[in-house]
Amino acid sequence: MEIRSIHVIFALGFAAPGCGGAGAAGGDTEGIGGSNQKNIPKVDSELCDTTGKQVQTFDLNQDETPDVWKLYATVEEDGTKIDVLTCKQVDYDHDGKKDYVAIYNKTGEMVAEEFDFTFDGRFDAREHYDKKGGKIFMVERDLDHNKNPDTWEKYDPDGNLESVERDRNGDGKPDLWEQYQRGVLLAILYDDDYDRKVDRKESGRPTSSFRPASSTGAPPAPSAAPAAGSTGAAKTPAERPRGEGIVEETPTVPGQTPPPPAAGPAGSKAAPGAKPAPGTKPAAGAKPAPKP
Repeated sequence: MEIRSIHVIFALGFAAPGCGGAGAAGGDTEGIGGSNQKNIPKVDSELCDTTGKQVQTFDLNQDETPDVWKLYATVEEDGTKIDVLTCKQVDYDHDGKKDYVAIYNKTGEMVAEEFDFTFDGRFDAREHYDKKGGKIFMVERDLDHNKNPDTWEKYDPDGNLESVERDRNGDGKPDLWEQYQRGVLLAILYDDDYDRKVDRKESGRPTSSFRPASSTGAPPAPSAAPAAGSTGAAKTPAERPRGEGIVEETPTVPGQTPPPPAAGPAGSKAAPGAKPAPGTKPAAGAKPAPKP
């Protein structure tokens, strides 16, 4: 995509209240507020503060209004000053407000992302990245759009959902806990009177559609019994050699005698030990099977 213009601004006094707040870089999108939980990592608000940073703007739809803002901080490494990207902001719907923010630390590693999924000027989710593995380990969500998180998702190092905590009464504290093992729901705990104590528990019952392919909880499906006189399992259509054709089966009503099998082609021999069905005549030239 052609970028019509790139503007570089060295900001000296334009301060942003936070990573999702207002400032020279982007519009007035309201960020997710603080959390009462102690295990939620703190995002350094100075990373998206334009004060003392170099700001690059991009006009992607060529309407003379910036759509992308990149903030660079000057850091010294081994005696050399370099510019490091600390914040990237994007206005996807071109209304002048940020819809996406990526936050990087002073070494250029992503630490968090913020999303406005509804394009209403309020961020709905914040994803936190593990500094060691670079994977998402925590997600905060504001589902009731009151600028405070009410859902917290935790993931294991392999990216599987480990737990979900939900705030149902809006006090900023979880009162419903979902427990998972490698993404499979195990149990749900409820605090119905909001006193920070579990009142009841429900066991998770995953449906068969969500059961892992390697699960051994259910017995294997019974295999079809081999036909009389055969030495192995029945062949699938892909395993049949050419010339055997398609095996046709005629359904019967319970209690009804199945119809006699169709006669083979002229000149074909019956299988050893097989008896002709009652009322059928051997094919012309066919010899009767020897008596046992």
